[in-house]
Amino acid sequence: MIKKHQNNVKSSSPGNLKFITDASLARLAKWLRILGYDTAVFTREAGREMLRQAEAEDRIVLTRRGDMIERQFACTLFLITDVIVGKQLDAVIKKFYLKIERENMFGICLECNQKLQPVKREEVRDLVPQFVFENCVQYNQCSSCHRIYWMGTHPRNVLKFMERHIPNHLP
Repeated sequence: MIKKHQNNVKSSSPGNLKFITDASLARLAKWLRILGYDTAVFTREAGREMLRQAEAEDRIVLTRRGDMIERQFACTLFLITDVIVGKQLDAVIKKFYLKIERENMFGICLECNQKLQPVKREEVRDLVPQFVFENCVQYNQCSSCHRIYWMGTHPRNVLKFMERHIPNHLP
């Protein structure tokens, strides 16, 4: 169920939409981040404070709490009814016409939702496992939490998940 929805949305790329999820949808938030969508997780109890944050930051609310539909809220709220993250992701992609493009994937920190920045290989020599350093040449780092990301087996695993759960939306 959706409360308020932008009209005439054809296809939404990562720069166009931002989301906020309640804590119960943290796994969904990570998948949206993998796809390149700015997705905050509200870690406290979902309620007015979450809706205020969503409105202030122009975010679409994704929640499993049915009572949130009844609250006064001027922005978009989408009720997620499924418990399986693959089905949740599929529902959000369909509802908001999300466009999945490879060049937008893996650009957001999975932990703190900040854009990743390229970092020189030599700068991470002592920060990544030796095997990784010897076999990878490109690295990204979160400017907030300083986590380092590289293209290992993660893209292959993500593609397998997508093939299984959202086959109609592959990039």
